[in-house]
Amino acid sequence: MSPSGRLEGKVAFITGTGGGQGRAAAIRFVHEGATVVGCDLDAAGSEETARLIREGDGFGSGTFHSTHPLDLMSDGAPKAWIDEGVARFGRIDILYNNASIARMRPLDAVDAYEAFTFTIEGELTMVFATIYAAWPHLVAQEGPSSIVTTSSNAAIQGMPIPITTPGSSAGHSAAKAAVLGLTRQVAAEGAPHGIRANAILPGFIETGVTAPILEQPGVRSAISASIPLRRVGQPNDIALAAVYLASDESSWMTGETLTIDGGAHSVRR
Repeated sequence: MSPSGRLEGKVAFITGTGGGQGRAAAIRFVHEGATVVGCDLDAAGSEETARLIREGDGFGSGTFHSTHPLDLMSDGAPKAWIDEGVARFGRIDILYNNASIARMRPLDAVDAYEAFTFTIEGELTMVFATIYAAWPHLVAQEGPSSIVTTSSNAAIQGMPIPITTPGSSAGHSAAKAAVLGLTRQVAAEGAPHGIRANAILPGFIETGVTAPILEQPGVRSAISASIPLRRVGQPNDIALAAVYLASDESSWMTGETLTIDGGAHSVRR
């Protein structure tokens, strides 16, 4: 990659940079010139992200700094991470809420209720906690800022995907739909302060989490066949969209959702 500087001089806080979409975003944001403040519960994955950026060629003028292991579901963790990063780098121009944690269960599972409440905490409450921690800094500082949050196309359609057990997760679908409402409200309250908020709705993305699914005989081809563009998504597909939403190129865009799923949401099942 040759540097292009679309995020030159910006300080970007990205959650979940230890792998998958978060790692791809950290690499891409650094490539575009941002100072990336990352975090993840996975310490080994975070070290690998740092190594890839440190040893990579043509990664631009940005830098990567990570707090790990960090459990954003623990009390006070989001505020401590945000406050320490702002104290070190002086500001927060971008907050990319990429991290989430879920327990996928069908409705008839014996632990469906527990999985639902855990997933709401890990995919909705954690996102709000990070926004809440960043909000005073975003309001106080001069200049525009951008909040990007990862939802899912599960927010707009039922998705019976075999994760752990056959069936989708009511908690996952509910949390990711709620993220859209949260995004619109944050956009409405943030606009007077120059704070934009938008959400990305990824489809099926190939990551370490989804690898066990794709390794099952016939699953990759079956999922690919259900997608109009005939392939599963890659983390960089989402990272490129995040760069756009984080950059000044989308300066008149707020309260919106960007679905990136190869056209899967457009097909009647």
